[in-house]
Amino acid sequence: MAKHLSSIIIEDIDIDTRLDRYLVNSLTVPQSLIQKDLRKGLIRVNDKKKTANYRIQAGDIIQLSKNYEENDKRVISKPNSKDLERLKKSIIFSDVNYFIINKWNKIAVQGGSGLRKNLDDTLNGSNLFNSRPLLVHRLDKDTSGILIFALNRPSAKHFADLFSERKITKSYEAVVIGVPDNDLGVMNNDIIEDDQVYNAETKYRIIKILSNNLTHIELSPITGRKHQLRIHCKLSGFPILGDNKHYLPVSKDFKNENNLFLHAKKIQFEDQTGELIKVEADLPEHFFNYI
Repeated sequence: MAKHLSSIIIEDIDIDTRLDRYLVNSLTVPQSLIQKDLRKGLIRVNDKKKTANYRIQAGDIIQLSKNYEENDKRVISKPNSKDLERLKKSIIFSDVNYFIINKWNKIAVQGGSGLRKNLDDTLNGSNLFNSRPLLVHRLDKDTSGILIFALNRPSAKHFADLFSERKITKSYEAVVIGVPDNDLGVMNNDIIEDDQVYNAETKYRIIKILSNNLTHIELSPITGRKHQLRIHCKLSGFPILGDNKHYLPVSKDFKNENNLFLHAKKIQFEDQTGELIKVEADLPEHFFNYI
């Protein structure tokens, strides 16, 4: 077992946060590095190996077997004027404790292998906020729509609690290949995540049947598993248009479509003051090629 160089004791304010999310925000290092070191056992909790989705608890001791300050020497380049302007225009709701953007597609949320541009670095290099924005949930690189960032640790904890207790209502819109059998339905195929099988549930509603065997639908995830919407649609016989990478085969009629037609459209929650917040993000331009 590797020798521990440093330890972090978890306080009440951080409880029930995912281990990988807490470490990314605390150590300011890439998600991919955290996940790799967790697998290697270089990061342990109470002398035991834990998976990335472990929910930390008050009094937990996170033990680090390497100096992550060395990994934080990367220089975050200042975003160019085009990136900065796009970022500013993407902000659709702002509060002293958090803000919400309408994320455009084909931009990664965080850095990783082979990714030279991501929202996390763009935000940190933008100087738009007095504190470092903290990511409280994620969207795939190719998924557009609502994405929340906290501006302080209590706000991040508040959103972690909301997501954990399923007190946030989200809905997506998608264009799918094929037509569901019913106007309304529930998809509940199990999802495999981190080598474990989890129950998953997604409600859907047909918005409009389009031409070329396409359907515009609304998707409302009850659970929040990785790639849940894409998996459920594919297994139900109507894959999301543009999902050519993960869940082949996709209809040959659309094999050249390089945009994913999945958009986080609406969100509803109570903020830290108890105020009910409802936010909606406009659909991206590529949706209008079909709808």
